[in-house]
Amino acid sequence: MAREALSHLAGDWLVQLKPNRGFFVTDLGATELADLTELRCRVEEFGIALAIERGDLAWESQLIAAHHMMEGTPRRSESPNRIATSWSDAHALFHSMLLEPCGLDHLKSLAKTLADITLFYRQLAAATHEAVIRDVAAEHTAILKATLARDTAKAGQLLRDHYTKSLTVITSSGVLHTDSQRDQEYDD
Repeated sequence: MAREALSHLAGDWLVQLKPNRGFFVTDLGATELADLTELRCRVEEFGIALAIERGDLAWESQLIAAHHMMEGTPRRSESPNRIATSWSDAHALFHSMLLEPCGLDHLKSLAKTLADITLFYRQLAAATHEAVIRDVAAEHTAILKATLARDTAKAGQLLRDHYTKSLTVITSSGVLHTDSQRDQEYDD
């Protein structure tokens, strides 16, 4: 059963199977994380455009409620160096609600997987000065307002800016291996 669960996680890119060595947490380099961020941006820009086109008043109400829940949940845990799990859950709900009415289950699944892959690195970078001073609440509010205004181009650009800022915080934090460091470890 554990091997089946690990195989499922490997299918979602969250762990890697190394032949004759076992399963390991996926270790991303800066280039891979940048590539995954670009993929996430493109997937979610398309998804938010469809969601805005197809979403109704009930969706808008649920989106506002998800945003309110996230904004009302403390972002930092007891340790100011960690993101609170409750906020992280509310954050994930808000981002999934943005895409909910797009009508493409595979797109929503891919977006969730891409978000899950970067969660570990976002948590590691949470203690950095850049992460602490970043106004994530303002970023989410701007995304919400553009979405409710049905401004597809602006909502997509704000999502891209949001994810790109996360990438910048992570890469500047030093938590990622450089591609050459990771390659060296795999060769050993």
